[in-house]
Amino acid sequence: MGLRTRRGRPVTKQTWSRLLSNPIYAGWIRNGSDRVRGKHEPLVSEEVFNAVQDRINRKSRPHSRLNEEFPFRGFVKCSGCGRNLTGGWAKGRKERYARYWCWQKDCGAVGVSREELESQFTGLLSLMAPTAEFLAELPLIAAREWETRKVRIGKDAETLSKRLADQETLNRKAIQAKIDGEISAEDFRVMKESLSAESERIREQIRALDSERSTMQDLTSQAQVQVIDLVAAWNNASVNQKQEMAKGLFPEGLFFSEETKFFEPRNRVLIDMSLRWLEEHRKEKHAILNIGVPDGI
Repeated sequence: MGLRTRRGRPVTKQTWSRLLSNPIYAGWIRNGSDRVRGKHEPLVSEEVFNAVQDRINRKSRPHSRLNEEFPFRGFVKCSGCGRNLTGGWAKGRKERYARYWCWQKDCGAVGVSREELESQFTGLLSLMAPTAEFLAELPLIAAREWETRKVRIGKDAETLSKRLADQETLNRKAIQAKIDGEISAEDFRVMKESLSAESERIREQIRALDSERSTMQDLTSQAQVQVIDLVAAWNNASVNQKQEMAKGLFPEGLFFSEETKFFEPRNRVLIDMSLRWLEEHRKEKHAILNIGVPDGI
């Protein structure tokens, strides 16, 4: 966008880092370790400034926001330390690779590709034959997840509304700067295009939020008319719907083991599944042993 230093030089990475970390743009005056509220008008809101600081410091903690590319963030846990796995792109020699891993320095027991983890999860869903008990619990699960969704949607809508208001404020300031002759026509055109594009992205996110459905509620309705297809429901869900579905089916989360390359049965759902499988296997084995001719023939 043509930003230069006072001497007309390109802005260095160090200068850009100091700019992004300076609280004066959020309305604060810093004196050593102390901060006081200034009398000047902030250029950005407190929420935007804090979000930028969180992004800058991302290496010291896992990602907390949902990402379309990594729906298992904050849900699948490390079997070694029990903490949530994080996800991101690992850099290879020629390309990047999507991975989940344990980010704890004293652990690091899990490191798995996104494709393998998602394949194991859909495989787990395919093994979950909905039982009568599960079908009876679906309305309760849907109601519980709906309450969680309402809180999240409300917070997301508030954040998006503030971001849109910030864009409108920046747009008004750009117009005033153009009128006052503080920026050139070309810089104004670039700023307007950038602001318009960002505003449209925010509006699109707001529209998506308004149209978001409840996957668990859909599964409840589906159970009344046909057999539930959990794998298809997962594949067709958005990232928020996937998280809702995963937490609804496995409220205690899932623990992934690097050694077995599968989810450990540490929660009630998987334990019940294992017990049912063992019971069915025992009956089948018993039935097989009773088939055949009597001894001595």
